[in-house]
Amino acid sequence: MSAKERVAFLDRAALTADDLPIPNFEHNWSEYPFTEAADLVPRLFWSTTAITHATPIDADAIGQLHKLIRIIVTGPAVVDAVACEARGIAVRHLPASDTPGQALIGLLETLVDQVRHSA
Repeated sequence: MSAKERVAFLDRAALTADDLPIPNFEHNWSEYPFTEAADLVPRLFWSTTAITHATPIDADAIGQLHKLIRIIVTGPAVVDAVACEARGIAVRHLPASDTPGQALIGLLETLVDQVRHSA
């Protein structure tokens, strides 16, 4: 995959106040302190990756997100796994960590690397 990744963190304020490391791949990064339901699709429309802590992502939204490849869940957010599976969208949950920001970026880099090596 040579296209630039587009990452949107829907509710950044919920994860940690620490700075996040910069991912080691070409990307555009958008983050929002929180996301209302009406803003979900517009914020993710061009995204290849969604990161959510508590913002739910339902089947209706997933059906409108044609570029989305993966969703990383960092907390209690409910994501429609059946809709994701039907669309081939990978859903991964961030394991508990003393350094959640570093763990998040590490998981994200691993997932992007897997897609690039399988293409």
